[in-house]
Amino acid sequence: MITATSPSLLRVLIIGYGAFGQALTLSLHRGQGIAIDVFTRRPAAVDQRLAAVARFIHHLSEIDLGSYDLAILALPSGALASVLDQIPHRDSRAMVLSCVKGMDADTHAFPTDLIALHLPGHPIGMLSGPTFAAEMMAGHKVWMSLGCTDLAGGQALAARLGGPLLSLTATADLRGLEIVGVAKNIIAIGAGLSEGLGLGENTRASYVARGIGELQRLLPILGGASETVMAPGALGDLILTCTSRQSRNYRFGHDLGQRLASAPTTDASALVPLAEGSRSISAFLEFIRRQGAASPFFEGLAAAIAHPQTMAARLLATID
Repeated sequence: MITATSPSLLRVLIIGYGAFGQALTLSLHRGQGIAIDVFTRRPAAVDQRLAAVARFIHHLSEIDLGSYDLAILALPSGALASVLDQIPHRDSRAMVLSCVKGMDADTHAFPTDLIALHLPGHPIGMLSGPTFAAEMMAGHKVWMSLGCTDLAGGQALAARLGGPLLSLTATADLRGLEIVGVAKNIIAIGAGLSEGLGLGENTRASYVARGIGELQRLLPILGGASETVMAPGALGDLILTCTSRQSRNYRFGHDLGQRLASAPTTDASALVPLAEGSRSISAFLEFIRRQGAASPFFEGLAAAIAHPQTMAARLLATID
């Protein structure tokens, strides 16, 4: 675990160099005493972002986690298991932070569960917050939560990673933060649907409020703490994802709602964008059931998507 007495230079590997991976690299680069390497299969573009990266790695087999204090996974949930399976497992105690906001479609496992399975022995945590990559790359500050079961260690790491463009607040409720990270994308689809179906902004706000209340009820049952919903990286992320068309999940719901409003026979299953919530909802419902719980709210959204002709009525019923 990284502590306040760790060496002055923090060696960081970011695995995944899509829009968010690039934005996170730039935000961390503005801090002090951080050396950043990046894994990406694509050749790096020649622009100002290169100055933030000490080394690019293009083959997973070349990764040596023993060379780093911290590895950050900035990947889509669908790619996580495959990437972890290809990283050589050598003797290393590098901490691994997940930025993944989905669940594995095959095993219904959370990202931190997959990390523990593929990289046993590594301390594990999570970064979460309202972080649209375009705004980060434009130089706007972001506020995130750092989930880590060791609160003191998480606080020390948050202090090391923080800088002028990145503020981190540590929480010991790693599982709760991860649950909110999955659920907020699902809720965002319903928020987008309410707009796209023409149900109005009042309905959207009520739907999101109902979702927040449902998470507060479910979290203690599912292994988290109800107050985690109000953490900076949880509630802020939920609000952003449920209100902006920059959000892929909100946009997916909005576009689907608009199509169904004009053509009720549209097949929802044919619309599969890069929206984590659309891929996670079945796994999340199965996770809830395995914990002996039930959620009419999330079950209602799944039923609404599965029944286009009665979608509006089913969506409204989840609010009552």
